[in-house]
Amino acid sequence: MSLLWSRTKRAAHILAVVGMFAIFAIFIYGVGMRHLGRPQSWVDEVVTILTVWVVFFTSAFVLRWRDFITFDMLFLSLSPKGQRISMVVACLGFVGVIGYIFYAIVDYVLFMGIMTTDMVEIRLDYVYSIFPAFLAGICLRLLVLAWRLSFGDHAAALAELSYTDAADEVAL
Repeated sequence: MSLLWSRTKRAAHILAVVGMFAIFAIFIYGVGMRHLGRPQSWVDEVVTILTVWVVFFTSAFVLRWRDFITFDMLFLSLSPKGQRISMVVACLGFVGVIGYIFYAIVDYVLFMGIMTTDMVEIRLDYVYSIFPAFLAGICLRLLVLAWRLSFGDHAAALAELSYTDAADEVAL
């Protein structure tokens, strides 16, 4: 199981890197063509779509919790038990809200299939289909985190949440 998980994580990392490279290459191509007096109208649209896909995919499936930007001053001021309780409540609350509205989100994304992008004419349900996948991925990760905080290795789960080093913190 761990071999499958590590290979899946590696594949997600590679896919994210390939996506970032594609964004960069297409952007540079567009700049070069514009500089040569032959602008390509599709470049901006493809770069925007790829950026949305790469950001949502990477956020849901590649980044660690400590890689996200957080405002955790209140969270860090709590005791470890308070941190566990507040994080479990937050995880379950977020999953509950997203679970409640998930059908409406998927329904709207499917509704967008009646329209296409302007230049490359990709159906918008394909363009925005990464958003429900992103929400499902984040909710699954939050459920795993809540489980680990409730029944698993609490200290390790809390340590994975924030990257704090006394030398890195700035005194206000």
